Amino acid sequence: MNTKVIAILVSAIAVGAIVLATGALSTPPTSPSTPAKAAIYTEKINSTSNAFQNSTQVNVDLFNNGNGTAILTAYYVTDSGGNEYALTNWSGPSIAPNSIMTTTFSIGSSCAQCTLHGSAFTFTSGYEYTINVVTGRGNIFTFTVAEPSGHHYSVVLQVGFGSVAQ
Repeated sequence: MNTKVIAILVSAIAVGAIVLATGALSTPPTSPSTPAKAAIYTEKINSTSNAFQNSTQVNVDLFNNGNGTAILTAYYVTDSGGNEYALTNWSGPSIAPNSIMTTTFSIGSSCAQCTLHGSAFTFTSGYEYTINVVTGRGNIFTFTVAEPSGHHYSVVLQVGFGSVAQ
């Protein structure tokens, strides 16, 4: 064989061995300029129950049905006349996914940091109030709370011997 041909073959084999040894033909790693896909977290807040503590505070059980923690940052309580108490710099609770957190919403004399828009009001039996809650992600969730009016009675009816229907 010709010396030139042998030299070219030896060079080609050497280059191939170097390429295989260094992994130069393998898939390059993701560069720092290629961002990883961001996880999508959602928060879905529903009210499950409420209990009025007095005329300026209501406790609401909030359920986060999303897959991300909801951090509450502001709330607005509005009456039927459009009057509103706003707490926009609230350090509210964090609600983990699939959990319930009892949250107190205060108005009037129970909320010195609240801003009043319109006329002052208190929670009154028989009326509904709208609560808008804002999360750290900027999502707004709306709930309606009402304190029942009047008296509520329960009747126990006995049917037959030893059985009770309610």
